[in-house]
Amino acid sequence: MKSHWVTILSGAALLVGCDRARERAMPTAPPLAGGPRMSALDVSLDPPCVPAFVAGVWTLFADCTTYTTIFIPDGNTLDGNGHTITALDPPGGFQGPVLRNAPGGTVANVINLGLTASLAGTFGCMGGDNRLRGILFDGASGNVTNNAVITIKRGLSSGCQEGNGIEIRNFDGTGTKTVLIEHNVVRDYQKNGITANGDVAATITSNMIQGAGRVDYIAQNGIQFGVGATGQVSGNSITDNFYTGCSHQDAAKTGCIPFVAAGLLLFDIDPNSIRRSSNTFINDQFNVLLVTHQSLDS
Repeated sequence: MKSHWVTILSGAALLVGCDRARERAMPTAPPLAGGPRMSALDVSLDPPCVPAFVAGVWTLFADCTTYTTIFIPDGNTLDGNGHTITALDPPGGFQGPVLRNAPGGTVANVINLGLTASLAGTFGCMGGDNRLRGILFDGASGNVTNNAVITIKRGLSSGCQEGNGIEIRNFDGTGTKTVLIEHNVVRDYQKNGITANGDVAATITSNMIQGAGRVDYIAQNGIQFGVGATGQVSGNSITDNFYTGCSHQDAAKTGCIPFVAAGLLLFDIDPNSIRRSSNTFINDQFNVLLVTHQSLDS
């Protein structure tokens, strides 16, 4: 199916369910003591994540669980080796990304990993640093390749604006970060499948991205480029991102606020900065949607 453009011009009365990028910066952690390490706090008898470390690569040899964010030391790779990390709720609920680069780290890689979450929807929405993500690169270059990122969400039908499967962001002013995201399966996410925001150059290719289908509780997006991000999106299968909640007709009758969903959302960027080719869109509310900052302020 060929993609089509919908440009929301200044003055248009349409809101898009975008992932807002400008949250406060992650705090900088002190250097990891005692050489490279990964950390995961476990508070039950569930198997903890204890990868083996050889020459900059952390390798899992079993499925495992975590109750808090796992940090990848700067310059290192996490090789899931076909195993799965499952995030579980500690008292008060899981906070932040399941897996991310170490704060201040500028290079990280994630390969061959299964990543999922089994989280309750009873702890409410979390914002800022505590927003749920599957894999987060914040101010880091690297590769996210051959992973399955599934069920990154709280409960079954949350409308909270969090739960991105893979998120790449950079607002630290240290120059463009380059990330390759390829051959991943991303599905059953809460908000966006793959997000690239800020000063990043992202190549997003040959991924399978599947939303929840026609739902009335959240406007999902398969892939989002936003707030200055550049890059390439090619050869992806992007399906089932469709919002059935408040429409323009509903808004005229009830005063509700209309939102829409998209397979590929270009939010407040120059569309010419994103090279697109050979993407397949099925059952998305809009295939490709361009939203200007002015349209959201009008």
